Amino acid sequence: MKKALHSRKQPQKIRSLFERYLLISPLALLFFACGDPASSRLSLPALSGEIQVDGRIDEKTWERAWILEGLISPWPEEKNNDQTTFRAFVSPTHFNFSFEVRDNSLTTVAFQNEASVEQEDRVELFFSGDTTLARYYCIEIDPNGNVLDYSAAYYREFDPTWDFTSKELAARITDTGYLVEGKISLDELSELGISFPFYLGIFRADFKPAPDEAVTWFSWKKPNSSTPDFHIPSAFGETVRME
Repeated sequence: MKKALHSRKQPQKIRSLFERYLLISPLALLFFACGDPASSRLSLPALSGEIQVDGRIDEKTWERAWILEGLISPWPEEKNNDQTTFRAFVSPTHFNFSFEVRDNSLTTVAFQNEASVEQEDRVELFFSGDTTLARYYCIEIDPNGNVLDYSAAYYREFDPTWDFTSKELAARITDTGYLVEGKISLDELSELGISFPFYLGIFRADFKPAPDEAVTWFSWKKPNSSTPDFHIPSAFGETVRME
């Protein structure tokens, strides 16, 4: 999100299926299964399988991904509930992710260029090597798979000419909303200074249809801002790899 309202909400419930493969106590299993939204940390399992990006997420590997169920709209005037399911894991060569979004009023526009995505429902990921946001990288994807990607520097210095070169994406509209699946090369992320541990923002924009045309911003965590803004350090969470 590059406009002034570019911001998102905090997760309501985090869980991971990876713990089923660990020999840990029942209490620890409960901790990993439920997660701790206040921890602002994503522990991504390192899995051996590579996925085919087709917008289906039906490979068994996805069952072992880190899972976040439900983003939040952290600003007082935005009371909407969210039922997005976000999944992520690391394979030998890629950062892999998917969003399953429940939305019964999709808002899209005819795609003319990347800026068109700013006017639509979309999901977003922001990557930063540290919390200074001296240089960070953003990708925003609409229900049809159209992409807005760009680099940025704190505060809100955007380079719209920049693109991820290794991204593989697929999206489809479903009976209940839309699904986005994608992966980005770990080599490219490393070249950008994004290596574990790094910092990630997980966001969604939900546009209301006319005549309202309001936007609700969702995030996996609550940024330290009284108004919607995702381009600040507190919108990002530490991301580590679980070997």
